[in-house]
Amino acid sequence: MKKVLSLILLVALVLSVTACASTATTTAATTAAAGETTAAATEATTASTEPVTIIVTNGKGEIAAQFTQAAKDFQVVNPNITVDAQSVTVGDTVGIYDKLTAAGKKVVMPMVEPYSVNDKYKDIVASMDGAKWIADTDSAFKNAAGNIVGFPFVIEGFGIVYNKTVVEKAVGGTFDPYSIKTRDQFIALLDKVVASGIKLPIAYQTEFWSVSNHYSSQFINQATDKLAFVADMKAGKVDFINNAVWNGYYDTMDVLASKKYNVYGERPLGKYYDEAHVKVGSGAAAFLFNGNWAFDSLKAVAGNEFGFIGVPFTNDEKDPNAGKITAGPTQVMIIDKSATPAEQAAAEKFLEWMVYDTKGQDFVVNQSQCISAFKNNPNKVTNPLGAALADAIGKGMTLDFSTNYVSAGDYGDILAPDVQKYIDGKETRADLAKAFTAYYTSLG
Repeated sequence: MKKVLSLILLVALVLSVTACASTATTTAATTAAAGETTAAATEATTASTEPVTIIVTNGKGEIAAQFTQAAKDFQVVNPNITVDAQSVTVGDTVGIYDKLTAAGKKVVMPMVEPYSVNDKYKDIVASMDGAKWIADTDSAFKNAAGNIVGFPFVIEGFGIVYNKTVVEKAVGGTFDPYSIKTRDQFIALLDKVVASGIKLPIAYQTEFWSVSNHYSSQFINQATDKLAFVADMKAGKVDFINNAVWNGYYDTMDVLASKKYNVYGERPLGKYYDEAHVKVGSGAAAFLFNGNWAFDSLKAVAGNEFGFIGVPFTNDEKDPNAGKITAGPTQVMIIDKSATPAEQAAAEKFLEWMVYDTKGQDFVVNQSQCISAFKNNPNKVTNPLGAALADAIGKGMTLDFSTNYVSAGDYGDILAPDVQKYIDGKETRADLAKAFTAYYTSLG
């Protein structure tokens, strides 16, 4: 009996020791995990409270003063973050981001053209998936893999700018720009303006950027998946000369540059930009091709109003893209993935400030006269062309900003000369198609 009792006591002792060891191990593991969590939380808190300086670049030189002031206003409510705002100089062919990087500066958040995000900067961008502001925009910019990597700073667009005062006099009443869906409808409108006393109603300027990466990229909108369509062009799978939409845009270009309707039709190539805009602004002409950024160049006569007509590329008014204006983000802000956690967090705070803070919202729209990509921004641009574009966006009458799918540099350097030769009658449509094929297949 004593032996049995001793055995029971021994087993109980072993179990007790084992339980204590188990509890100690569990407690130690829990303590270690808590320590790690506390360390991570401390690091995150430190990252958000310790002083940090970030360089942020602005790719729109015309709002340099406003951008600098925005950085100051942001710092008032975020005193631990210093934003070193650097803006490109208007007309400078080298971007401020590239300049600073070449000089050895670390730019945490550059503002760049969307195409470059999937091209020259594709290896440096940090994912923004999960950012708060994504829920308030339809224009978050994605990379080829589908990750959100670009904050849409501004929405811009282009089409046929028209002098509303001149056009409504010609049609004898209110004019609906969305009623022009086909090329024939546009030509009929031109004829009405001519009949009203404007002999040459179009002032068509032919600068290389205008006729190439702006006008000559629009055909890409025929595809639902633009990146896949670009890949097909690189693989030689697109037959330009037999592509109806590609041809349709050049059929309309023929009208824009024609001797019958164009102020400069007798000599279509020249430095006409300033003069063309003043002609339309004054009412001496009624139409030109450009974007909402061109309003100041119109030097509009008091009382004149302006709007946009989508560039017609078809005579089928039932085409779902007919009558729509090209619009989308033209500048996006990206975050360098090599930046420290504290720097990246500071950059995200600046983005959220522009979306949710009243001062930030005011900076984007009222001070910079940019169309916000965010639905929660209550401000409206007063620039008449910007207002017309915002109206088109609100009515669902826009197409993607096609320039975001091409290299502006390549289009300007390689394709623009061929487009200008075509306008001048020195190349045929077939020659132009060959130039497009040669360019795209050279990229494949």
